[in-house]
Amino acid sequence: MRHNLFILLLMIFIVGCDNSHTLQKHLQEYQQRMASVLNLENQDKLTISLAPYPPLRELKQDIPATTIMLFEFYKLQQCELYSLVAERNTSLGNLQLPSIRYMYERQLLDAFQQCLMDTTDTKLREKLKIWQQTKTQQLPMVWADLIQLSSELKQGFSANVGLVEGNQKDGLSQSKSALNYLLHIDQNKQISSSELEQHLQYLMNNPLPAKLWLSQLTLTKHLNQATEWLLEHAVKLQCSGNGSNKKAEYLSNVFQQFFIEKIQPIASQINHYQYQLNPIFEEILTHPNLSPKFKHYINASNQQGFENYQIAMQQHIQFWQDFFKRCNIKPGKR
Repeated sequence: MRHNLFILLLMIFIVGCDNSHTLQKHLQEYQQRMASVLNLENQDKLTISLAPYPPLRELKQDIPATTIMLFEFYKLQQCELYSLVAERNTSLGNLQLPSIRYMYERQLLDAFQQCLMDTTDTKLREKLKIWQQTKTQQLPMVWADLIQLSSELKQGFSANVGLVEGNQKDGLSQSKSALNYLLHIDQNKQISSSELEQHLQYLMNNPLPAKLWLSQLTLTKHLNQATEWLLEHAVKLQCSGNGSNKKAEYLSNVFQQFFIEKIQPIASQINHYQYQLNPIFEEILTHPNLSPKFKHYINASNQQGFENYQIAMQQHIQFWQDFFKRCNIKPGKR
């Protein structure tokens, strides 16, 4: 009993130490303090989540099946290709995950080349060359399925869990490495299944793209709401100094304590991550083999989401700049 209680307390402690919602907490405190100063009673609760990932059935590539006649298949027994084809024709082989399917197709192309070198049968060689050409042309579509259909990448691009922390725990360099590996995997002559799965697992367990986009969306909605409140009450905000109204001074302190000291440092890191990852997503948007619906999702989350976030930040900061100028307040001076 004591042991179970200890485990429960340990779990509570671990959850309590989770910093993944620090930004959310800062934004909520910022708005609560602001609402208190402005005497706002009815605060609209914000519902924030990324757009749903496109249905996988709409992203799947239409890859025609390659048919091998039975008598042709038996002629391949001296080649490694024989066992690979037999593996694909099992029920298990037909249910391959996108990453396993991609590795299989790469192995298949290598096996075609080796079989061509080991076979003297002229007719069989002609068939092998046709199959090899077909599979070579299909490989980019198999790669597209790897990018669009993998559960790991779906999680990495659309998970609604956690926000950017603004420190090394976000894993920027590892995320860049994993994404670049997957985007340029066709340029690697030698790849291993374990390496591929390792990169996929990292993006699933550390979904920085989704965290980045969700953080931007969270900032956008919270700051738009805060700016709306401030603009509505701007007329009533008399500058402190005449002794009749201290709201301007209180609000200035709230801005300094929460926005400048807590929110803005994380927002700065969000900008840094955006500029570091953006070339990767721009490459995705120009790739000819990826689905238009997948590209639309990436563009809406990445480019449009970042633009909305920038506008929200600019409008919020502009209010404060105008406010400080009107009231002759110097930020940072309390």
